[in-house]
Amino acid sequence: MSSNLQQAADTLMAAIRAHPDDARHHLQLGNLLAGVGDWAAAEVCYANCCHLQPKSANLQYNWGVSLQELSRIPEAIEAFERALTINPGYAAAFFALGLAYKRLEAFDAALVAFDCAIGLDGKDPKPRLERGRTLLQMGRHAECLAEIDAQPDAFRADPEVQNLRGIALKHLGRAQEALAAYDLAIRARPDYLDAIYNRANLRLLARQFSLALEDFDRAHALKPDLDWLPGLRLYTAMHVFDWREVDARLAALLDDVSQGRRGVQPLVLECLVDDPAAHQQAARIWHQSTQAPRVAWEPAVAPAQDGRIRVAYVSRDFKPHPVAYLMAEVFELHDRERFEVIGINYGAARDDEVQARLRAGFDRFLDVAHLQDKQIAELCRQLGVDIAVDLTGFTEGARGGIFAWRAAPVQMLYIGYLGTSGSPLYDYLIADPVTVPPETRPFHDERILYLPSYQANDRRRPRPPTTKGRAALGLPETGFVYCCFNNPCKITPAVFETWMTILRQVPGSVLWVLEEDPRAAENLRAHAARLGVAGERIVLAGRADRDAYLASLRAADLFLDTLPYNAGATASDALWMGLPVLTRLGQSFCARVAASLLTAVGLPELIARDADDYVRRAVDLATRPGLLDGLRQRLRDGARDSALFDAPGFVRTLEAGYEAVHRARLSGAAPDDVRVG
Repeated sequence: MSSNLQQAADTLMAAIRAHPDDARHHLQLGNLLAGVGDWAAAEVCYANCCHLQPKSANLQYNWGVSLQELSRIPEAIEAFERALTINPGYAAAFFALGLAYKRLEAFDAALVAFDCAIGLDGKDPKPRLERGRTLLQMGRHAECLAEIDAQPDAFRADPEVQNLRGIALKHLGRAQEALAAYDLAIRARPDYLDAIYNRANLRLLARQFSLALEDFDRAHALKPDLDWLPGLRLYTAMHVFDWREVDARLAALLDDVSQGRRGVQPLVLECLVDDPAAHQQAARIWHQSTQAPRVAWEPAVAPAQDGRIRVAYVSRDFKPHPVAYLMAEVFELHDRERFEVIGINYGAARDDEVQARLRAGFDRFLDVAHLQDKQIAELCRQLGVDIAVDLTGFTEGARGGIFAWRAAPVQMLYIGYLGTSGSPLYDYLIADPVTVPPETRPFHDERILYLPSYQANDRRRPRPPTTKGRAALGLPETGFVYCCFNNPCKITPAVFETWMTILRQVPGSVLWVLEEDPRAAENLRAHAARLGVAGERIVLAGRADRDAYLASLRAADLFLDTLPYNAGATASDALWMGLPVLTRLGQSFCARVAASLLTAVGLPELIARDADDYVRRAVDLATRPGLLDGLRQRLRDGARDSALFDAPGFVRTLEAGYEAVHRARLSGAAPDDVRVG
């Protein structure tokens, strides 16, 4: 507090001592303290005012505002309601009451309050804007958009309104219109951080990496410590192989994690560093920042009359997506005499072959995107779900709030996210002895349901024939083809340097990688040249439809995996198509998935111990043709019958795990790790 303000405060306190029953002095001191952000002291002053003049609506309102600033929301609501009892036409009090109800997630009550404020003062845009934000929080995106678009041009021209409109459009899957709305907001207010950040995230989702990076850089210039921005900015740069200052930026992110700051999302950190302790801490920070506290309640689920265990798989990715491709046959093969299988889809209802197959594979498939997290959890409880399995984790669009509201007595995390949730939301993480060995067990907050093999697979996936020769794919007709179709963000400078070491030792070889941005191609070839490899030896592949992508794997000789974030579904695709995968064993869950797959398919010799071993094996396989031919033959002869692709066997062990966990819950036994198979 400045000397002038302190002098004013001293004068007012002296006046209060001289005239303690004069509410004006208490009010003036409260306003002064509120102006400098000392809400605790201001609240005392406003409370004194209200005791002296209990019939003043304005004083009750001020008291409510101070209570709201102190997060004493129920008391704030009482103060606003007293103000409205005194003055039912007090628009500002209705608006403040709506904000307070929003803080409690009492959204219906908030809407009523905002409607009253709008009815009393239709010229004030704030209640209408907050009404729109409330509708978004309720998942009523179409209604929010319709209400905005029904308003006069003057209201819709407000940059905050266009930003809100962009959010609604994004949730409705109308990405281009959402981008246009963000553009309008930013054009009207060039330093509008929220709109810039929202546009950056949408461009990232749309895989417009260079444009997204420009927006993240712009946001960084405005507010470098914005929640999650440092991690997303580096993550986006990795997609275009912009590795400037990567070591320093990664060190800063790790410092954020160690200090409990909101610098990096857990999925982003997994792509950057092989450190299970840091991953666990990042997950804990994310959970504490984004999810409500765990509901102190255990749902009492009546056993099904037919004796079956009810399992709900909860996801937004019941669509053309790696999780759907891997899990489709699991849903179909569950034993219907012992299990009822329910799909809870909070993604879009789609008219495509993938979702049609998935719908047919469940006993019940429910589209719930329009429901709030709490409502979805309540629905699961009404259905009598015994075990709810989250297939999304921390990936895009995840709704962990469903599990925060406790959808089932037993909640599990599987396959969508490779690692711990860092939270009490999930009772079990499904893993295997390779992905979570004893030495990394302490870095997982869940109990572990250990299966013999981690990854589910679909034997019904196609094995399309080759339709294009090497030349048509941009590859040389001769020479060894190393490939990696992992997302570019998984390719770290250290990984790429290792690959260039391999290419230098294998004359005529090329590296075939996924590329989605012209800037990425330019950067990657420049990195290769710096490491002594001609740029033309880096062959770039664009995205292709699924059959074309699978068929193209036949044109490669060896798939080179990444560390710290391994190939998962992509490695499975390669092995299914007969393409050997070389991986390097790390420490974290995500750095051990490919080793799990190779163990299950019977090719442990493709698991390297360290970088030197990885290089040696990659060079040997290129220069000793008999070695590679033998591996290919083993894949052709035995892959389908291996543990990796034994879908019926996988489902049997998964069901045994479900039954063991279910029995333990019913018996009241203390939960513990479970091993089956």
